[in-house]
Amino acid sequence: LLYVTVSTGVGGGWILDGRPYRGSFGMAGEIGHTVVDPNGPVCLCGKRGCVERLASGPYMAQDVALARGLPANEVTGKLVAEWAKLGEETAVAILERGARGLGLGLGNAANLLNPARIVLGGGVTKSGERWWKWVRQTAQATALPEVTFDIVPAQLEDDAPLWGAVALTE
Repeated sequence: LLYVTVSTGVGGGWILDGRPYRGSFGMAGEIGHTVVDPNGPVCLCGKRGCVERLASGPYMAQDVALARGLPANEVTGKLVAEWAKLGEETAVAILERGARGLGLGLGNAANLLNPARIVLGGGVTKSGERWWKWVRQTAQATALPEVTFDIVPAQLEDDAPLWGAVALTE
């Protein structure tokens, strides 16, 4: 299982054989800094076209504000999703770019470890059915045909990481 939060940032965690997998130095699941567009915008980490740079709420808001000539502090990720639902072209384009960037990262992750399920949580996942469609289509088109998986919303919504932490202490 791969769990990914798409919110103010993008991060994830792997559950392999019922146990969290942390990797050699605790960085397994850092899907947010997977490069999906080498010519894309520069991320805070210094790389170009990271999943987080394309798909996180604050970065999408920044890109919409810049494209529309608005002060950056007047646009939020939630507002981008609302504008996209109303058909505002810039918001739709930025939201789609983010969803497809996330889908590329998920499809590549699926090729590496072949999870049966990918669970997505966080505020950006509330961006509507069209967002989910873009993510799923792109992830499945990116993965090999033999690599099958479901992409589903977190049942615990924003509390999923909290309950995961509780489970680790037991």
